[in-house]
Amino acid sequence: MKEEQKRLFETLHSFRKLNISGILPNISHGDYGVLKMIDLCNRNCEKEQGGVKVSSIARCMQLPVSAVSRSLRTLEEKGCILRSVNRDDRRNIYVEVTDTGRELLKEVEEILSDFADAVFGQLGEDTIEQLNQYLCRLLQTAKEELERRKYTSKSEQEGGDQRK
Repeated sequence: MKEEQKRLFETLHSFRKLNISGILPNISHGDYGVLKMIDLCNRNCEKEQGGVKVSSIARCMQLPVSAVSRSLRTLEEKGCILRSVNRDDRRNIYVEVTDTGRELLKEVEEILSDFADAVFGQLGEDTIEQLNQYLCRLLQTAKEELERRKYTSKSEQEGGDQRK
């Protein structure tokens, strides 16, 4: 791998390691993401009688149900969500955001907005727009290349898939 490519991957990886939780009030970044997703699902018609299905949250976040369940347990202990079991099918667990959860969401969103304004304000709108365009182009190129290189079994290749 070329040195500039390696540095770019290292920089992108470093963003994942930023400790955003350090500026958040009594909630981890991951738990905030789950709480935000529950709220979004509630607003965007994923809600059923009694709330949003845990499986819907996991699917939307592309996370295992077990990871979402850990966050839900923490959020429930903090009074941010309520869980309920479907009376007709006990396998279906529903989740709703409480008033406490909505207040916490609002507080976190204000903190993150202020943080983003401070960081991006130092760079300037033109720089941010240019960076965003470059990153979108990089993402699209990477997606296309991954699709071209997608693994296919030998039997699929012999069955007429002529990928090179």
